[in-house]
Amino acid sequence: NGESIRASEILYLYQTLGEDVRQLAFEMLYPQLLAGSIERKVAAQKARAAKVDQRADVKAKFDFWHDRVLEETLLNETVEKQITPEALQKAYADRIANDGPQEEISAKHMLFANPEAAIAVIKELDAGGNFDQILARVTQQGIARGGPIDYFRKDGIIQAFSDAAFKMRAGEYTTTPVQSDFGFHVIQVVDRRVSPPPKFEDIQEELRNDLGARLVDKFYTDLVAGADVKKFNLDGTPMNQ
Repeated sequence: NGESIRASEILYLYQTLGEDVRQLAFEMLYPQLLAGSIERKVAAQKARAAKVDQRADVKAKFDFWHDRVLEETLLNETVEKQITPEALQKAYADRIANDGPQEEISAKHMLFANPEAAIAVIKELDAGGNFDQILARVTQQGIARGGPIDYFRKDGIIQAFSDAAFKMRAGEYTTTPVQSDFGFHVIQVVDRRVSPPPKFEDIQEELRNDLGARLVDKFYTDLVAGADVKKFNLDGTPMNQ
């Protein structure tokens, strides 16, 4: 009907789609996006011909989305300018300084439904039994569950388990069953180490998200603080500031 639909409009529509949909290439979705854009354009033309765009309720929606686009554009541009490589490196240095090195433990365990079975295994260990051989036997028999647990920090596992494990040296096992919500554990510590700091590359996206969230909060805090704002209740009375 004489109006153009530009490729840039269709690309923008593609960018507004959910992340799952955008796993598909733009070129693959182009025919469907083009069809949708044509339908939208023709519908908008008919609405204008019927003067729908002149209605007060529709103008109110225009005003809302007009402000929303301005807000999002200003926010995104302001925040993106501040997420620089230098800012990310500083956030990384702060993370390393605040977290500091922490001790980690690797262990293996057997989990029993009742304390008697756990005590019987501990007696077997006291008599010189091999933890791995006993673990293989009791799990195969269905008496217990368990296995190795990779390195964990003290706050990275259930407290009862963690409290018992962090009291032992490598090679030691619990001399009494450790009760948790899951049952009764027999634990052997395999190794203790001081955790190495994470590499920048491994947490770069997490740092970006954290920094972005702080900058968004600061953006709105500073923005509102510099504005003359008067608040009212739903009944029109002044709201306590």
